[in-house]
Amino acid sequence: MKIQYYIIAILMFSFLITSCSDFLEEKPESFLGAESKDIDAVMLEAQLQGAYKAMLWYKNGRQMMVGVSGTDEAQGATVEVNYWADQGAIDKYNVSLNSENWLTAWMWNTAYFAISRANTTINSIQNVSNVSIEWKENKEGEARFIRAMNYFMLAQYFGKVPLITEKTAPSATPDYPREELSAIYSYILDDLKFAELKLKTSYRSGRATIGAAKALMMKVFMYAQPESGLRDYSKAKKQFEEIEQLNVYSLQSNYEELFMPEFENGVESVYEFQFEYPDEPNHIQYSLGSRAVGEYGPGSGYELLLPTQRYLNLFISGDGDERLQASVRSEFYKDGTLVTSAPDPEYIFPHCKKYEDNRNTYSYNSSKNVYYIRYADLILLYAECLNEEGNLIGAKEQVQRVRNRARATLPIMAGSKTEMLDFIYEERMRELGMEGWRRFDLIRRGSDYFVNEVGKYNKFANGNIQPFHVLYPIPNNEITMNYGISKDDQNPGYN
Repeated sequence: MKIQYYIIAILMFSFLITSCSDFLEEKPESFLGAESKDIDAVMLEAQLQGAYKAMLWYKNGRQMMVGVSGTDEAQGATVEVNYWADQGAIDKYNVSLNSENWLTAWMWNTAYFAISRANTTINSIQNVSNVSIEWKENKEGEARFIRAMNYFMLAQYFGKVPLITEKTAPSATPDYPREELSAIYSYILDDLKFAELKLKTSYRSGRATIGAAKALMMKVFMYAQPESGLRDYSKAKKQFEEIEQLNVYSLQSNYEELFMPEFENGVESVYEFQFEYPDEPNHIQYSLGSRAVGEYGPGSGYELLLPTQRYLNLFISGDGDERLQASVRSEFYKDGTLVTSAPDPEYIFPHCKKYEDNRNTYSYNSSKNVYYIRYADLILLYAECLNEEGNLIGAKEQVQRVRNRARATLPIMAGSKTEMLDFIYEERMRELGMEGWRRFDLIRRGSDYFVNEVGKYNKFANGNIQPFHVLYPIPNNEITMNYGISKDDQNPGYN
């Protein structure tokens, strides 16, 4: 149990605002100690579920904007950006994007909280009695997938980070230095390679599977920063081909169905976060709703983020593409009456509707799941792999699979490798808009590309965004409490 308390002491802010107090006050199942002896299968499963639940804090409310807003596809409403300094900094890339920013710190804290729970689970597995070796290995595979997912997100957001494992020794003076990206991604891949061998092809909704492990490996090979030495399109391509051989996933027949509650955990879902009101609700729909429709009414909210004009313009008139209508709400009703004017025009500007849940008229809470990886995402990444090796025809065929589902009719106009890559990136925005991958996509094409695209299309970022913004700042509390990190270890550009 000691290691969990040391890690949490290091990696959790004590000031995560009053509205977030449940996160810190919770006494999670997974804090059954790693040194517990002779625990049974039920107790181990409780620890594992604690690790799964920890990840919900990425996507259960306002914090979901990190990685979505501050891009060329989405930005906050002006009233939100100007009122909330820390939140506005995600779009403005100004001085409030610093080591004290609670939103970026939240991402750091959530990741290490989930990692701590996964480590506890892995440490406890050897002490479970009256179960098979296969059962133990399966549970370890799930815990390793969770750990890998969280280290992947940490490396994407922050670069080099402390690598804390189930074997990390506790210390009265915690000393966990930032590790090189090569070490972090290698560790992630080791976890995923174990997971793909020990997980099941299909399982109860919300659990890690072989396909999810392979999909995350594909992501690692495509998103790992070049300096890690682990970016490898040929290996990513191989992972997708192995996923296809599983014969588990397919495209949902209708794009709009992807965001209907009755199709949760469907044929296209590779991994999604599981929410359930009232025990594990998410609040995204309220964060993203419109002030124009009244407090707590269906569709009400805070304009946390809005699609950019760049995103809206990607859907060309006459193409027949159904994804815009399925992704964006352009009409708002208050008490059954269409709202045609508002004190602020942005209140009735197109809003993201992918997270709306019509089962709950009390709009603050939702049981709606949130995607992490969809099959369409992987198809488009595979198209990128084919394009990288010069197979433009194959790349077009894969992109066309996704466009056919969307009923898009205009031909793919790309005669060169560069033009095809540009088209794939635009198609990823049309397909995956506001689902959390755009920031990472922009950055993996290079810091200059990231700066140019965001500076050009995000009205708040222009003039502020710099190449160093490809990483977020290391939280100040981590620097203060972790003897292995000093102020000199802060990411470039931040104080």
